[in-house]
Amino acid sequence: MMKVRRVLAVGAHPDDVELGCGGTLALYRRMGAEVVIASVSCGDKGSRELSREETVRVRKEESERAARIIGASYISLGLMDSEIFESLEDRAKVIELIRKVRPDVIITHSPSDYHADHRTTSVMVSHSSYIATSFKFETQSPPLSWVPPVYYMDNYLGVNFVPEEYVDITDVVDIKKDMVLQHKSQFPHLKERSGEDILEDMLILARLRGRQSGVEFAEGFQVFRAWPHVRTYRLLP
Repeated sequence: MMKVRRVLAVGAHPDDVELGCGGTLALYRRMGAEVVIASVSCGDKGSRELSREETVRVRKEESERAARIIGASYISLGLMDSEIFESLEDRAKVIELIRKVRPDVIITHSPSDYHADHRTTSVMVSHSSYIATSFKFETQSPPLSWVPPVYYMDNYLGVNFVPEEYVDITDVVDIKKDMVLQHKSQFPHLKERSGEDILEDMLILARLRGRQSGVEFAEGFQVFRAWPHVRTYRLLP
């Protein structure tokens, strides 16, 4: 396994990364890697009671607390919920994020995810990981000299997702749970809107992926298979 020094995990919304790969990120930190958690949107539509401005503030604070649990940092690109499109301007923000962080590994959504924001984020991040090496596409930070491999994290409840690789998170599942619990503003919001219990659903999926891979709790991943992203060695913990 190649030594991974820096990991960038990009979700469409605050809390997406914690739900999808929080355990894996905790393991990367235990291995000494720097971890950056980023959300493309600011989470402005994630509450019925709070104003959009207050919702943005609360969700940023929740994300920062969740990141601090594992010693990671948090960045928001500031787009609006349900307004994530693969425009040139938005792609440039993702390219600059990748160049600024300079990751050895990128984790993001699957292109088969249920949410349109998640699917668009997946495409933008996957494409941008290659364009980030181009000297002809200028942003504030210099281009990369390598193309970071991209991994897709699991879909919500594993729907329409068949893992190619698994990470045993049994030793860190409580850390992942604590990270998810920081997003307390989302528990009543999602329960009222669609009956989701995000903590219970997260644990159900972790048990399922663990059962499939012979451990108690696991997270599943797919590999973005496109030249020159594919590697012959394992990069996940």
